[in-house]
Amino acid sequence: MFKLTQESVAIVTVGLTLAALILTLAGFVIGSTNDIRAEARADRAAWQAEAQSLRAEARADREALHAEARADREAFEKYITRLTREQGRLTGIVEQMRTARR
Repeated sequence: MFKLTQESVAIVTVGLTLAALILTLAGFVIGSTNDIRAEARADRAAWQAEAQSLRAEARADREALHAEARADREAFEKYITRLTREQGRLTGIVEQMRTARR
């Protein structure tokens, strides 16, 4: 049978201890990496949700601005139309006055 000396037993024990330590640390690193990845995924999802919310808010603001501009344009068109009619009426009155003088 093969007989181990105390030095051999100590070397094997240290080797096994180091192997166990390496495996434990590797498991810890992998676990930490997975935790970091999960946290990064959650952060990314939160940022995407916030960006989507900001895009929806910007879209609503843009639509409101377009509606306001459309209303302003319609009011301006009505104002110009009224002024044009009024100018036409005044032009007619002036023409009548000129023709009446002759």
